[in-house]
Amino acid sequence: MENIKNFLSKGWLLSLLFSLPAAWALFVPGFFGASDDMHIAWLYEMDRAVKMGQIPPRFVPDLSFGFGYPLFNFVFPLPFYIGEAFHLLGLGFVDSIKAVFFVSIPVSAICMYLFLREFTSKWLSLAGALLYVYTPYRATDLYVRGAIGEIVSFATLPVIALSIIKLTDEKEYSLRWVGFGAVALSSLVLSHNITAFMVIPFIFLLGFLRFFQITRKIKIFGRLILTFFLGLLISSYFWVPAIVDSVLMKEDTVFNFADHFPTFRQLFTPSWGYGASVPGPYDGMSFFLGLINIIVLIVGVLAIFLFWKKYNPNQKIILVWAFFSFIVSIFMMNYRSSFIWHNFPLLPYFQFPWRFLIMTTFIIPVFFVCFKQIKFQNIIACMLVFLAVILNIGNFRPHDFLGRGDNYYINRYIPIPFASSEYLTLAEEYLRLPKVAESRPDRNYPLISLNNGTAEILRNDNNLNIYIETSSSEDMILNYNKYFFPGWKAALDSSETEIFAGAPFGQINVKIPPGNHKLEIKFGETPLKVMLDIFGVTALLVAVFLIVKYGALKKT
Repeated sequence: MENIKNFLSKGWLLSLLFSLPAAWALFVPGFFGASDDMHIAWLYEMDRAVKMGQIPPRFVPDLSFGFGYPLFNFVFPLPFYIGEAFHLLGLGFVDSIKAVFFVSIPVSAICMYLFLREFTSKWLSLAGALLYVYTPYRATDLYVRGAIGEIVSFATLPVIALSIIKLTDEKEYSLRWVGFGAVALSSLVLSHNITAFMVIPFIFLLGFLRFFQITRKIKIFGRLILTFFLGLLISSYFWVPAIVDSVLMKEDTVFNFADHFPTFRQLFTPSWGYGASVPGPYDGMSFFLGLINIIVLIVGVLAIFLFWKKYNPNQKIILVWAFFSFIVSIFMMNYRSSFIWHNFPLLPYFQFPWRFLIMTTFIIPVFFVCFKQIKFQNIIACMLVFLAVILNIGNFRPHDFLGRGDNYYINRYIPIPFASSEYLTLAEEYLRLPKVAESRPDRNYPLISLNNGTAEILRNDNNLNIYIETSSSEDMILNYNKYFFPGWKAALDSSETEIFAGAPFGQINVKIPPGNHKLEIKFGETPLKVMLDIFGVTALLVAVFLIVKYGALKKT
């Protein structure tokens, strides 16, 4: 009996245990019909780059009919780092992606529990943690969209918020929370840069509200600034080149945000579907906030007005922040906010205004804090979460268990050594074409071609770095059919030589003089990126030092 009591006293452990049913479908062999199934092929490409010693991976060798692509220079890399770790432990690419999905569920529940525990009881925190998992949008992300970046970001959001709370608590503002906050913030940026761009203003608001509640303003302000600085510095090796190099790519947001505003009715009317987001109110996917989520929201808002004076200052701050953040998120999903979307820099790259469901999913569980003043609060909270699980567990499964393995996705998305019939039907819509390319390749081309003379490939490292022997009686132009991009270098007879973009695909061109020569073309970090890599690693070591030096998490 004592063991059972001890087990039930560990709220974080209960959060982990009760969140696991949301992951049951991940144990069915093979991958399912998620819309973003290309992530399996992208993990394959990361593995190719890593095993060739490209750290951090940026340019992958096989996409775009073998012309390669600076994929991880622009696409959030952290979920694929985690996936690569699972792959190196022996899992296939499909199972590695599913392992990332799986881990995100209990980790996000535990982190939300720890965050809510700062404001309310163990049972209300547990209820909020489980509602955070059993929300319709979480099921959509997992089993309809397969949106790996957003899926991982759900685990980082509560840690960032918890770090802000700890850093602005005058009884607990240890430097270890600078480290935790920095790692969490950088993880969010590396997990899904769009989510980070959305969330950071709300996090700043939380820090601002808490800051004016405290007395030791100078010391705590310094620690808040240090947290954000370290977090952005750790991830700077990714986001700085992504911004700087974006001018080298053609502008294309793929989807027009104006076509993807959910209606107010769609947010509050029960619905579920495995289709796509389309213009108008005829979407196949669900934007429903969740019945229990809406009940918690309504009860919470009523409790705020009825019991406002009974809440302590910390609870009042978090509730004001949650209420304001929820209203802003709902507004940003409504077409009436289109004037902001049209005029605010970078917002069009969100592509889907309904992405603000990430914020509502995170915010609504905070309203369980209000239940502290309600009679029989623990029983009511447990009943609501039980209903949330019962009502939503059926959505935590894919429409189709396709059972597809690694070979299917490699054949579908990797056009090397040749493009499959399935690949030929793809537009590679997520890949913006480099500006130096006049057109996108439409078929497989030889890896090298030349206007005269001969060339023999002596060595080809994973279809990326290449070593060639050439012979010609006059000047020759050698085409290396990879997209020209910062980081490519060529050495002719061990001396660096100039490369330039050729037509029509923006491929690498090298001018070679008459005679016999040995040419090496390889991809590496530019001086700026090397500097940012050093800054990032140094900042990460500082953050880890602060965590270790000033102790681990206190028992909750």
